Amino acid sequence: MSTLLLEEMTWPEVKTALDNGYNTVIITTGSIEQHGPHLAELSDTAIAEASALDLAERLGNTLVAPVIRPGLSDHHLALAGTLSLRPEIFAGLIEDYISCYIKHGFKQFILISSHGGNFNALEEIASGMKERNPGYKFVTGLPLNELLELLAGIEEDFQLPAGTCGGHACEYETSVMLYLFPKHVRRDKAREGYVGRPTQEILSRMHEGGITAVSASGVLGDPRQAGAERGKKYFELGQEALYKTIKEKLLNY
Repeated sequence: MSTLLLEEMTWPEVKTALDNGYNTVIITTGSIEQHGPHLAELSDTAIAEASALDLAERLGNTLVAPVIRPGLSDHHLALAGTLSLRPEIFAGLIEDYISCYIKHGFKQFILISSHGGNFNALEEIASGMKERNPGYKFVTGLPLNELLELLAGIEEDFQLPAGTCGGHACEYETSVMLYLFPKHVRRDKAREGYVGRPTQEILSRMHEGGITAVSASGVLGDPRQAGAERGKKYFELGQEALYKTIKEKLLNY
């Protein structure tokens, strides 16, 4: 396989892959939204594709669908450039992807996201598709609470102040972008944002009043000390956790 990205393959190549057992497809969702003054608005989308490709390689017999973007980003609309889909449009895109891939012969569907605002919707979509399509598998990635636990664990392991990895344009995300896509990082523009645990209270305030109700710059965390070397370690830790979750869900489906 010269590529695992479906959009880079010809139709005979896709058919051959299916005939050879590549019956799993990863449908990943990103966003086009503000990421503070230092990260490009495509950050979630870029990370989403990199994450999906890495996961596909780990799983084997798996291909990657074109990243769905924008996502559900209403809470970022106060800052320029952000795009956000209506929930029904977002769900319809994913459902149409799945319908097409079922017709082509795929049997297992992995729905993941690099943008926290998509997580709950993906759970609901996977549940609905499962009910309507018996005989096929639909699984999702890490729940949001487990992702936040992962970030808290990274802070502890790397001896970072609590809240440094706040989950949006933070130490974690900025470091990962420096590792994967450094051209999309404006290091000199990195500024501390809201630094504190992303508690349910904070998340609720953000979703009700928008990101600027919590952080004027749109940053949750502190990206100022981010680095590519740590970004490689962070990415690997996140991917190991994602792979473990997906593997267990597929086995126990």
